[in-house]
Amino acid sequence: MKKLFLLLAMLAVLCSGVAGDISPLEGVPVLGMPKAEAFETKPVNFVVIDRTRSVSRADMRGWIQMVKMDYHVPYYRLMDDNTKANAAVDEMFAKNPKPDKEAMKAAAEQAGCGALVVMVVHRMDSYMVTSHSPFDHDMETYVRTFAYADMYAYNSDGNKFIRRFLRETDLKPLGLAEEPSDTIKWTLGNLLNKMEGKPQI
Repeated sequence: MKKLFLLLAMLAVLCSGVAGDISPLEGVPVLGMPKAEAFETKPVNFVVIDRTRSVSRADMRGWIQMVKMDYHVPYYRLMDDNTKANAAVDEMFAKNPKPDKEAMKAAAEQAGCGALVVMVVHRMDSYMVTSHSPFDHDMETYVRTFAYADMYAYNSDGNKFIRRFLRETDLKPLGLAEEPSDTIKWTLGNLLNKMEGKPQI
């Protein structure tokens, strides 16, 4: 009984020592990884310029999901504060309405981020169209959608750049039409995947 009590007492002392002071553990490898080889988490900024004034929070959540698919922890961290990135992007567009790789690189450096994704949304709407063909006994309802957006991406890791000017106009039967926001979302996801050498969605 005494031995059991002494064993429990020693365990309690050891545990309280470790819990009370973690300074001796600093620099100790975590999961077999030396401190010097820890991941460098690069900041990422995603700037959306809404020319339509109709981009919703749900739209933004979907687009952010696409950015996070390629730029996620532990290698990257999407920044909540876009103050510096917004200023850098505004300055970039003031100099060049269709920025190239060097312009995006300069904007990313000015914003202090490792990767910069910029999207200008020009049009994102839809409306219903009813067919009036004399050959149609039952009039059909279609949905015409418009998804116009300019997309730019730069990653300092590999000095990679890509851009696309999406101009999607579609007419599909009611129930089969894709939301313009989703068209933009999947295009953005595939654009980033292409730049990063990942499979298309």
